[in-house]
Formats: sequence, C-alpha cells, structure tokens
Amino acid sequence: MNHNIHEIIDLLHSDPAGVSAHFHIPLRPIYAWCSGYRKPPAYILNMMYRIIMLERKIGLYGNTKEGLASGMESDQRGIKEISKTSESKIGKA
Repeated sequence: MNHNIHEIIDLLHSDPAGVSAHFHIPLRPIYAWCSGYRKPPAYILNMMYRIIMLERKIGLYGNTKEGLASGMESDQRGIKEISKTSESKIGKA
C-alpha cells in the first residue's frame, strides 16, 4: 500500500499541524513532506494509515476485546465477499 501525506491529512480531517500533534512528529518534516521538498519513508506513511484505521475501528466497535473481535470478524467477511465478487467478474471477462 502506497499512501501519501495528503491522504493522511484527509483521513484525519486535519491540516499539517494536526498530523504533527496526532503523531507527535515535528511540524517541519510534515511541511517538507507536504511541499514535496522531502519524501517521507513509506513505512511511516503506512504506519500512520494503519493507526488511523485502528483508531476508527476502536471508535466503531469499542475498545473491548469482544467489540473489536466482532468488528474484525465482520470486516473479514466483507473482504471475503469483495474477493469472491472480484474473482467472479474476472472469470467472466
């Protein structure tokens, strides 16, 4: 998965200062990434994306073990359904 800093900002519904505060990263590198002056390591962007998605799951399903297990299970079912649909469409092409 290749993500970019602008996608991370959009996911947080924030700005560079918000990303800086959320992830405790100094503001200067965030601005350098946004301007294209520097490129953030892919693993940093992937980590930020995964943290945001995990925070959303906790927000949706609660932070109890049962709630997260239930939510993750329903996510897996959805992924399997998407895969089946994609495979059937590819097979028809």
